[in-house]
Amino acid sequence: MNPLRADHISPLDMFKIGVGPSSSHTVGPMVAALAFRKEAVRALEEAGQGRPPDLVLQVELYGSLSLTGKGHQTDGAVCAGLSGLCPRDSEVAAIWRAMDDLRQNPYLDLSPSLRVKFHPDQDLHWLNWTMDDGPIPHPNTLRFRLLSQDRVIFQEVILSVGGGFIEPVDKETGERKPAGESTEFFKLPYPYNSAEEFIEQVKKSGLPPWQIVIANENERGLNESDLRCKLEQILNVFDACIERGLTTDGILPGGLNVKRRARSLYQQITSGKPSTWSSPMGLKPSVYAIAVNEENAAGGRVVTAPTNGSSGLIPAVFRTLQECQNLSRETLQNGLIVASVIGALVKTHASISGAEVGCQGEVGTSCAMAAAGATAMLGGSAEQIEQAAEIGIEHHLGMTCDPIKGLVQVPCIERNAMGAVKALNAAELSLASDGQHLISLDRALLVMKQTGLDMNQKYKETATGGLALG
Repeated sequence: MNPLRADHISPLDMFKIGVGPSSSHTVGPMVAALAFRKEAVRALEEAGQGRPPDLVLQVELYGSLSLTGKGHQTDGAVCAGLSGLCPRDSEVAAIWRAMDDLRQNPYLDLSPSLRVKFHPDQDLHWLNWTMDDGPIPHPNTLRFRLLSQDRVIFQEVILSVGGGFIEPVDKETGERKPAGESTEFFKLPYPYNSAEEFIEQVKKSGLPPWQIVIANENERGLNESDLRCKLEQILNVFDACIERGLTTDGILPGGLNVKRRARSLYQQITSGKPSTWSSPMGLKPSVYAIAVNEENAAGGRVVTAPTNGSSGLIPAVFRTLQECQNLSRETLQNGLIVASVIGALVKTHASISGAEVGCQGEVGTSCAMAAAGATAMLGGSAEQIEQAAEIGIEHHLGMTCDPIKGLVQVPCIERNAMGAVKALNAAELSLASDGQHLISLDRALLVMKQTGLDMNQKYKETATGGLALG
């Protein structure tokens, strides 16, 4: 298989509708469990094993998943996926009910003829950083093992690599296999695998930046009308999530006793009372980001943008600009498309996983995506879009991922608020310039990756360092 390229990644890959609180610790494990469920049935049918006796399923969670999985509700997400529920389409209440259902009736019907025993409290194991006396292949590693009379008859290792993406590990070679449809058999009209190449395609073609992606998606079989329809669904989830966050009070789950603030803050800024000091856009971007991230922390319906931990930043920036500039829905869709290009470049050349490179890969990436999308929606050139994205990345380099108690609450919620303000500022700076700048986005991504590799593991979503220690 060819290495993953940025132009292989669709906007609908970067923006996935799912549930909180974490794309890599909740959505990814849920998707992995659902994938294992299907693969186990297929493998047993191909092997002609019929229905082996006394089937028991065991799930092992390694590394960062083990250390912070309870705070991220990884166990509940795994139970939901094993029960056949998916993060996009299943009811949120049903997803979070699945683990209790399995405790009461610890059996999974993988197919009409294949029943497996699985009790969450006995068969889900929280392990460390080694597997079979060797290092785990990724900080977020899951292993599913199907046993018959204490003998493993089928197993699969799956990695949750950020943003709800998963990668199964090849049983023979040990290599990671990017999940999803590959585009290696498509001859795309506008190929690119770097920011420099993307800018060159825009300049050579004379097309708006978003049309480059639309043309490539059309070649892959997704026409513009259908793409825009799906992007509109994403925008609708953005809006609904903001509205829920702005109208909900209470304490966030998890034990930190964090009080929701978005509703009271929104009431303050819409009351008409003058504040001591305020920026031209006021607190709106911050409040909108907080509203989304409080919904995410509560396990509600959100969109990976590109992760759940950074899910509030892009909706906040887009909502603010829509209100200030009266942007059309098509313009907002164009912004999502351009933002997705930046996310795809980060995923390809660095990482969007907090457990892999720290929060620079989550809030930093989201800030860059939002800045690029904002610049595109406000009429910026390809060079200005690239500059805005680079500013967003550059000023998040080295940011650690150190959530208290492994909960996506402190400092995560406020980091989205601050990132939204940075994204708007980055867009304004780039639009006020000619797009020429010293450090390219491609260079910044290489630095992000190396910074993540150099970062001490305790600062990468393990709750063992930094602010996580209280």
